Amino acid sequence: MFTLPLVQADILKPEENNFDYLSHPFHAGAVTGLDTCVRKQMIATCSTDMSVRIWNIKEMGCDLAKYFDDEAYSISLHPSGLHVLVGFADKVRLYPSWF
Repeated sequence: MFTLPLVQADILKPEENNFDYLSHPFHAGAVTGLDTCVRKQMIATCSTDMSVRIWNIKEMGCDLAKYFDDEAYSISLHPSGLHVLVGFADKVRLYPSWF
């Protein structure tokens, strides 16, 4: 996803890059699970690319990315934001939110 200031009149000049990233890095596959935290401004997502990411809503960026050997199907954040529960095909694991 990109942002573009609409004030610029010549946005189609090929020698200039007028687009900025809104947030990166993203998941490389489909997102299979998402949860939000009540007390902290964070979102946790898991994806088919075998990664779990913790996103900072306030700064619009990824704070943490963790890759696993198995695909995660579900994710849940503790209301305090201190723990993450990740569901795999054969197990459920509890991690601290900073992994």
